[in-house]
Amino acid sequence: MDQFPKGGHALLADAMIGLLSPLDSLRFMRRKKSILVIGLAPYLIAIVLYGMLVGRVVSPMLIGFLLEKQLIPVGWTTNLLLNGIIWIFALTIFALLGPSVINTLASPIFDRVASHTYEDFSGKKLPPESLLMFVKSFLGECSKLAIWLMVTIFLASMPFAAFIGGPLALWFLGWTQVDRTLNLQAMRLHDRLMFGVYHAPACVCLGLWGLVPGLNTLFTFLMASSGAVVVAKAEQQTNQ
Repeated sequence: MDQFPKGGHALLADAMIGLLSPLDSLRFMRRKKSILVIGLAPYLIAIVLYGMLVGRVVSPMLIGFLLEKQLIPVGWTTNLLLNGIIWIFALTIFALLGPSVINTLASPIFDRVASHTYEDFSGKKLPPESLLMFVKSFLGECSKLAIWLMVTIFLASMPFAAFIGGPLALWFLGWTQVDRTLNLQAMRLHDRLMFGVYHAPACVCLGLWGLVPGLNTLFTFLMASSGAVVVAKAEQQTNQ
């Protein structure tokens, strides 16, 4: 098991691993464009399907309901404005929840992204993903999504919860990405959690990317790869 990094220099180095890991992932995917395509595909499909759902189902139904109940005046200007409001609200929801949901539903794809990234940065081969590991990975991602949604609701509903739970939420957000690669190594949950504790600065700094408006959605398709970078570089740091 890894040793907890001691000293300010070691803690800073660990934090920089997490902070720079998405940029390392971008450079990796520039070299491995097939992995970039694999990582982007679920998001592009989800955006198209979500846009069709909002444009063809949600928006017409909502506007029709409001017109039928005479809650809005009839007129193209009002409908256009209401359509704009609906789309802004829909895009906000997608930006907040979409990436997490996609990461869960497309878990096998992102397992492959993480596996290729880890092998490239570490020089080690991961064992082939068995059916049991696939099921465990998918169920694990579902559990992490449920926990993240509960944490988000809690932090949003309590005035001072962000000051208390904010750092923990950042750690959890970063650890969920790191955990995907650890799970591919067939590590027990206890050992995966301890890795997150030992490398808490890296997990927190990786989680910070989830707070950048706009960039959080843009970089989410790289998070599985970024988590693999953190694992590979943390192992190298420990072995030095």
